[in-house]
Amino acid sequence: MSDDPQASGTKKAGDRPARRSTRKAAEHAEAAPATGRRHAAEAAPQPAAPATSPAGEVFPARVEAKNVTITQGGAAEVEADTITLTQGGIGAASAEDITVTMGGIARAQADDIAVRMGAIGVARGERVSVELGAVGLAVGGGVAIRQGFTRAVLARDVRIEQGGAQTVIAANATFGPRSGAFMVLARRVEGEVRTVLDWRGALAFGAAFGLLVGLTARGAARSGRRPKKG
Repeated sequence: MSDDPQASGTKKAGDRPARRSTRKAAEHAEAAPATGRRHAAEAAPQPAAPATSPAGEVFPARVEAKNVTITQGGAAEVEADTITLTQGGIGAASAEDITVTMGGIARAQADDIAVRMGAIGVARGERVSVELGAVGLAVGGGVAIRQGFTRAVLARDVRIEQGGAQTVIAANATFGPRSGAFMVLARRVEGEVRTVLDWRGALAFGAAFGLLVGLTARGAARSGRRPKKG
């Protein structure tokens, strides 16, 4: 081995890059598992987030039990035998009996649905009763509206007292005093009801509307044809 100081210095300088590259490789090896764990955690399925009210209250995403009572609260979805809602809100509710007091449900399906001073977007049930409330669409065997309003009713028997409806389609429709509807399509109508269109007017309106749509479509088809070349 040479004792030349220049040769010895050259050898030590050459060893530094090797030690530096070894240190970097070790750092990359330590960082790789952490990165892999982070990506795995991001890819793992996350539980459904709870619903949040405009006031910042956190509601459970889903509630499933035999009997559910909600007071000044809410849930995104509830499935139970009986549901009692007071001053709260539910996105979708499915039960045998649903009672709403000063609350609201977006979609409700049950055998019996009773609403007092509340609202339901879509109510489907064998019996639906609304008092001092509103329903967007009520579908059922029997629908009773008292001092309330519904946009549309499709049922076997409909009874409206001191209320109103935009459209009523039923086998039997009964209207009490101070009740009205925009359009009524029923096999049998009882009571003094103020309607804009009765079943004859509704059929005439539907026929005229269908004729207008047909003429418009025919005109659009003709205008869309290319002229033949001479």
